[in-house]
Amino acid sequence: MRYVIVITTVTFFLIWDGIYNQGRYLDRTVREVTRIVHYVTSMV
Repeated sequence: MRYVIVITTVTFFLIWDGIYNQGRYLDRTVREVTRIVHYVTSMV
């Protein structure tokens, strides 16, 4: 049941972000995660 709630919440956030913000928050999140992954992998 917890997974259903999490998946539903994420889905509604993605729909809301896409409709009202043209995906601004999702785009920023992906850019930050990519930057962090590059930073961590370059340290190794």
